[in-house]
Amino acid sequence: MEARRPLPCVLLVEDQENVRQVFLNLLKRNGYAVTEAANGKTAIEQLKKKHFDLVLTDLRMEPVDGMEVLRQARKIAPETEVVVITGFGTVSGGVEAMKLGAYDYLEKPVESEKLLFIIRRAIEKKELVYKVEQLQKELREKYAFDHIVGKSEKMIDVLKIISQIASTDSTILIQGESGTGKELVARAIHENSARKNQPWVAVNCGGFVDSLLESELFGHVKGAFTGAIRDKIGLVQQAHRGTLFLDEISEMSLPMQVKLLRFLESSEVRQVGGSASMQVDVRLIAATNKDLRKAVKAKTFREDLFYRIHVIPLTLPPLRERKDDVELLSHHFLEEFNRKLNKSIKGFSKRAMVLLRNYAWPGNVRELRNVIERAVALTRNEKIQTEDLPFYDSDQRIFQSLGAGNAVISLRELEKRYIQQIMQKAKGDQKKAAEWMGISQTTLWRKLKK
Repeated sequence: MEARRPLPCVLLVEDQENVRQVFLNLLKRNGYAVTEAANGKTAIEQLKKKHFDLVLTDLRMEPVDGMEVLRQARKIAPETEVVVITGFGTVSGGVEAMKLGAYDYLEKPVESEKLLFIIRRAIEKKELVYKVEQLQKELREKYAFDHIVGKSEKMIDVLKIISQIASTDSTILIQGESGTGKELVARAIHENSARKNQPWVAVNCGGFVDSLLESELFGHVKGAFTGAIRDKIGLVQQAHRGTLFLDEISEMSLPMQVKLLRFLESSEVRQVGGSASMQVDVRLIAATNKDLRKAVKAKTFREDLFYRIHVIPLTLPPLRERKDDVELLSHHFLEEFNRKLNKSIKGFSKRAMVLLRNYAWPGNVRELRNVIERAVALTRNEKIQTEDLPFYDSDQRIFQSLGAGNAVISLRELEKRYIQQIMQKAKGDQKKAAEWMGISQTTLWRKLKK
């Protein structure tokens, strides 16, 4: 059963008892929890004791008037909306109250429907502001550095670097294979920078043809080309004072690279078809899954642009080079999809974890996340087993390569060959080999002694 939503709380401040009683009855009949205050002093004391969604106060009271109640409400509980009631013909008091932060004002005599409408709208605004703040908080938590999962030496080095560069305003070039988390790292840098309360604008440069990319980035004026029926502000301008993230920057054509370089050197934007230039302040973070030095040699990427964006280079390692993180990431994604899919999978079998650790992960962390989501969604087991993993069949071929195909050999011989192959792969490192096989180092030592 869905939990009953608490009634909105209103603090009613009115020194005339008969008027206060009318408002009290009206508000209670319409689903509000009401606390009464017969004067401004009592109202301020109530504000210090309890949370209210809205304060409805008369302006003319003595010795503490409604304007002072408003001032104190803004100090004590700035998230609480305030609606003031003015005497007939005293609109100036209401206007002054709105300048001090009141949501709205009503003139006596007050119409019931109008009062209820304004109160409902004020509380809806408060709830919307709260939801936005919560969303912003969740985004900050999601993109906090401690949410970038990794304990391997390579990822610890990456985390050290991004914690150092987040507070700077320097241009950053993030390089790494597809699926290594380049945008996640870029967003984390933004959310931990001085620009975190300003716009974050992400653009996939490989998703547009040249003419469209120029218009998307820099905007256009009406009539600049067929279909330009109105002026359009570009994404660069939308990112003003914030962070502009250019993903797949290597996919930009050479003519488009010239235009981007011109902007980076001048910090000025000129809309397509326009003549005026506008100053824009953005921090640039670029990303690519290509080797830009090779692209410069191949003359598919401008050398001057390369050095302009290569101020602070950051390379993200592929997942196959951070095997120590596979188990940690797998459990992280398991928790995520248990929550999202309302499941309660308790973990991974040893064999499944061995398979996850030994897989090559050509799609990197993105592929691992997708594999775990699929396994959580489809498994009927308490723990994820090898058959829940999409590359289980390829794992079966390992045994065929060990001689378990057509040749009939003993289980002991099969185990011996398997251990030899894993030891060879681990370059003689018993600790690493034991981890890959899902057994203790002592157990492996005993098996090697046989």
